[in-house]
Amino acid sequence: MADGVWVGVDVSKRRLDVHVHPAEVRLAVVNNAAGHAALVERLGGLQVHGIVLEASGGYERDVHTALAKSGLQAAIVNAARVRAFARALGLLAKTDRIDAAVLARYGAIMRPSPTALPDTARAELGELLAYRRQVVAEIVARRSQLEHYRAGPLEARAQRALAALRAERAALGQEIGRAIARDPALAEPFELLTSAPGVGPIVAATLLAELPELGQLDRRQAASLAGLAPVPKDSGEQRGKRLIQGGRAEIRQALYMAVLPGLKANPVIAAIYRGLVARGKPGKVALVACMRRLLVMLNAMLRSRTPWRAASEGVAWRRPHPRPTAAAAGVVKAAAGAAGGEARLEGAGRRRHPIAASP
Repeated sequence: MADGVWVGVDVSKRRLDVHVHPAEVRLAVVNNAAGHAALVERLGGLQVHGIVLEASGGYERDVHTALAKSGLQAAIVNAARVRAFARALGLLAKTDRIDAAVLARYGAIMRPSPTALPDTARAELGELLAYRRQVVAEIVARRSQLEHYRAGPLEARAQRALAALRAERAALGQEIGRAIARDPALAEPFELLTSAPGVGPIVAATLLAELPELGQLDRRQAASLAGLAPVPKDSGEQRGKRLIQGGRAEIRQALYMAVLPGLKANPVIAAIYRGLVARGKPGKVALVACMRRLLVMLNAMLRSRTPWRAASEGVAWRRPHPRPTAAAAGVVKAAAGAAGGEARLEGAGRRRHPIAASP
């Protein structure tokens, strides 16, 4: 075993099932700090080439952190790909022990790259955004239910609950602004991203938290990670319809919210959209193409550390680019309005470009 062993770890809320390949050794530990320490100690005596874990709704984070901090190379992989790998091996049964063995074999054959530990600031920002998405989803659900209430007291109670949720959304926006302002590594790219028309504070924060690779990718990699790259479906002489699939859903949702106002505020995106529609492309296809193009532009902006310029339109359009921490220290407000409101970043007494707010 000159190449060392591969270790598969199946993660559940309370237990970690571990399989060492090709030694075919199995063990199980509790999914807590003591169990993580015991696992690190057991693996310390082996020549471990890599450890593979599935993304398990967040239960894998602590064990991944413990393994990475101990110097072990641990990769968090897509569960759907591992399941497809198991089916390719002819394994239809699924238990925690079997899953651990499949993960170990997946690592030995596919050799996934280790997953880097997220820095503290990005992790905090990601949690704030995830919680805000939950609050927004609840606002949407409660607002949809509101029109069906007939009892006056019940409707009043629902209105109060809705107002409390909207206040919570606004407070979360302020906390997101403060989290970005505290870290110069987030504040500077935040300013660059929000210099693009249509890219508001929540969109920029989502890109920073969910796509930390932005600015280090080529255009194809950026589109693929966001799930915006059309996937060919060709066979022989048949040419199937190309569809997007996979990738990070949060990034696609954020870019969609950036492109919609961008059709009016961003001359470059508007020109791309009009050109695609004029060539007969359906509206949704043109929107997705604009999302992909905007992501590629934002990636180039961070790579070159330059703010937005509408050069392709022949316009020397450039939004004022203040010092990074000045605008990032502002707050994100959800202003209720007839159309549901807008989300704005306000700082240094200056209003930023609005984005369409979540409900």
